[in-house]
Amino acid sequence: MQVPWPLERMSPLDMRRAALVPLGLLGAGIVVALGLVGLRAIEATGSFSVDRVEVVGAGGGNVEGVVRKTVFATTGSTSMLSINPAAVAAAVASLPRVQTAFVDRAFPNTLTIKVVPERAVAMTTTPQGRVVLAASGRVLGPATAGAMGLPIIASAPSDIPGAGGTVTAPGVVAELALAAARSRTLRFRAIGYGQDGLVGQTAQGVEVRVGDADQLATKLKVARSVLRRAGTTVQYVDVTVPAAPVLRESSADPLTANAPAPTAAAVSGDQSDLGTWIAGATPAESIHAVFG
Repeated sequence: MQVPWPLERMSPLDMRRAALVPLGLLGAGIVVALGLVGLRAIEATGSFSVDRVEVVGAGGGNVEGVVRKTVFATTGSTSMLSINPAAVAAAVASLPRVQTAFVDRAFPNTLTIKVVPERAVAMTTTPQGRVVLAASGRVLGPATAGAMGLPIIASAPSDIPGAGGTVTAPGVVAELALAAARSRTLRFRAIGYGQDGLVGQTAQGVEVRVGDADQLATKLKVARSVLRRAGTTVQYVDVTVPAAPVLRESSADPLTANAPAPTAAAVSGDQSDLGTWIAGATPAESIHAVFG
């Protein structure tokens, strides 16, 4: 220890203070050491062992049991005092059906695991059978009876990783976005691709053509509005351009069934605001009911 002046110039009080400094450091070190010894002793008694795991938000099914099993396997015989909450949370979040997890210690013997589960939105077929996919693109595992109401999406075998993996194929990601955006009034049973892009088929067999995955919420809102006003023989509603939806019904519209096909002169010039006329089709086949 350095002193700012010669010892002979220090007063008795200063010398006592200088002597107390190393003694204080020594005392602090002893307290810390005793504390560590005490913690080790407490751990050795098993007083703070992990005896109970409480799972919150698992959403039913067997997720809660799998989470609890994973936590016990991760903590082992570790005391509550030595547990690394981040490591336990990471182990739980690695489970296919768990999106994120948060760990809290409730002394003396309980770990509380708050789980945010993945949301299953679709199924797809793989060489090993049907699997369930989450809105995030994660593969949740084999389809069970509870997944039978989910739409089937189109995919190639190479697009779908194993359970716990995440889909990255852009086409499948877009299909999952449509599946995740579906509502009660538009319950899709199948989602795939047509000539003009993404298509969802409802339980009634009506195609909802959305084009790409942009503005999905708006497109589906428009589709619902159009279908509410339509008859019962709808083949498809096209909302690729949501401001100009297109409806095709199975039966001919009596107002246009006998109308002559338009001449080239009638449709010449800039008709971009009228949509695209299907070459060779009669007005009855190409009727486009536009709703404001």
